Formats: sequence, C-alpha cells, structure tokens
Amino acid sequence: MEDEIDSIVNSVFEQDPLVASVIVVDDSGLCLAKKGPISEEAAGLVTSIAARSDVVMPLSANAVVPKPAVVQIEAENMLIVIRKTAS
Repeated sequence: MEDEIDSIVNSVFEQDPLVASVIVVDDSGLCLAKKGPISEEAAGLVTSIAARSDVVMPLSANAVVPKPAVVQIEAENMLIVIRKTAS
C-alpha cells in the first residue's frame, strides 16, 4: 500500500511541475505520505476541511458517478487544493 501511495504522490508532481507539496491523510487525520515543504501537523486540518466539504456540498444520490467536492484556498502566492477520495 505504501508503494501505491508513493506512486500517486510522485505522479502528482510529474503531472504538474507547479505543485510544491502533497500530503495524503486518512479519515482519522493520520499522515500516510507527504512530499515537499508541508508539515505532518497539517494532516488533521486537511482531514477536517475535507470532511466538512461533504456538509457544504453533499454528494448527489442522483449522480451517475458521484464526485466529491474540491476545496481551493487561495493565498497571495499559492493555491491549496483539498480533495477527498474514497474512504
């Protein structure tokens, strides 16, 4: 499983050279993998934001392929993207 997660993290960097950091967390807020200048302490906050996105934008029962919300936080010199995937 660890190799699979590392492969996904590396593919994010390969697909977009502007990506500076990636963190992968579980539903409990545990950091499963990270790459780049991001603190493992961010894991809990990322989990919380992803969980709350379901409240703001619940998945539609009528959707053929339900897609989770994507949260974007814009700062002066960066864009933070948080997306929840299958549990």
